[in-house]
Amino acid sequence: MLLPQAASSGDEAENRTATGDFTVKKIYTYTYDTLPQLGKSAFLSGCGDNEIHILSLGGQESGEVLEYREVDYRYGFYDVAGDFWEIREELSDPPGEEMAKDLYIERILPSPDGKQLLVYIRSSFWDRLIVRLYTLGEAEPLLLYEGTSEASDAIRGSFSPDGRWVTFDAGGASVSFNRLVPVYDCSRTASRDDAFWWAADTAARLLAPDQALYTPSLLHTTDKSFSQLWDAKLYSDGDNAGLISLFQESGSSLCIMENYFPPGQEITPDASLLDEAGALLQGMASAQTLLPDYQGTPLPHYKYSSDGAVIYCLSGPATLCRLVIAEDIESETVRDFPDFIWDFLPLPSGGILAALVQETRDAFEQNVNASPGAQYSQEDSIPAALQEYWGILSADLYLYPEGDGEGYMLYKNLLNLISMEYDDETGRILLETYENQGTGHRRCIVLEL
Repeated sequence: MLLPQAASSGDEAENRTATGDFTVKKIYTYTYDTLPQLGKSAFLSGCGDNEIHILSLGGQESGEVLEYREVDYRYGFYDVAGDFWEIREELSDPPGEEMAKDLYIERILPSPDGKQLLVYIRSSFWDRLIVRLYTLGEAEPLLLYEGTSEASDAIRGSFSPDGRWVTFDAGGASVSFNRLVPVYDCSRTASRDDAFWWAADTAARLLAPDQALYTPSLLHTTDKSFSQLWDAKLYSDGDNAGLISLFQESGSSLCIMENYFPPGQEITPDASLLDEAGALLQGMASAQTLLPDYQGTPLPHYKYSSDGAVIYCLSGPATLCRLVIAEDIESETVRDFPDFIWDFLPLPSGGILAALVQETRDAFEQNVNASPGAQYSQEDSIPAALQEYWGILSADLYLYPEGDGEGYMLYKNLLNLISMEYDDETGRILLETYENQGTGHRRCIVLEL
């Protein structure tokens, strides 16, 4: 804790705002077990005072299920608001010798509030990948995609920051010839018709989307040759969805492109958009920019602002940039930090929460432009991947106010970080970590400012 040198008066203490008070008043912890395929399992979104929501394994007579718990972290009490009973523990790991009927959960992507789950289920025996959208309170999951395993290795999912939109394939890999990104309205899971589009070249089918986007590689808006699509993620643009894509060029530059749904366009449940001649390439809107002074980072590390209009992105291991989504994407450097950034979070006040690395196994003598060994997607935990890549042993959490002011230390010796979240109304910070036993055993740290 950071303690004041002198006691504050009662009137002064009552008039402080949560974003202006950098003192940690209380620290709480809560431990639980969950599925290791979850990159994030603890949430502040939609929580009341002294409450967090978690996705935890719970025991029942029929076996362990994934429960949605409302936890009072002061005492460890919780209520179960519901469970995803279809996701059973026996599907969590691939068996050593797979039989014809065997399936296993490859990865799980939760919505921002944890009430919906995008679940990727694979069968190596049948060479199939199945993607379902599970909704808390709904009896049956929604089948979004079924296709061959080989053709779907590059498929990655995304929820928009407000949780309204979801896609199982933000990179447009499921329909190879036109890079279609199918987008679904999360509020329509119960009323949707099961109309499917078929992709003959990959022997796959996908649920007819509410909107459709295309990855920038097919728009031909630039003569530059991109080496790879690093990542792609949805955002909300009024009543439509948008797509942010990050490309890394051969010269180590990072290109950020925006695509959004054409105004007035409607989607009908037929296969017309899967035909190359019927693709919506005409009138597709996009904007692009090169990240200024890009130094190179091992992973694409970026966050949205609370209103979704600004992207905060690392242009180097210790440099943070800000990009404004408008007719043209505008960018500027926010600040250079004194140490490598393990994770960060932009605050509504304009400040930045940053976990800065303090100790590593190899003293940062790593080539930050080298590619990590494991394939990365935004569904995974960036801090967990960076911990392995950089050999991080500890970090300190700082709050940097807007401008050039010094940072305030909030928490020391942070270990095994998975995610961070901030609640502006109550002034709480949620740090989700994992124990040394493995990523399935989680520990939440709640800081009350």
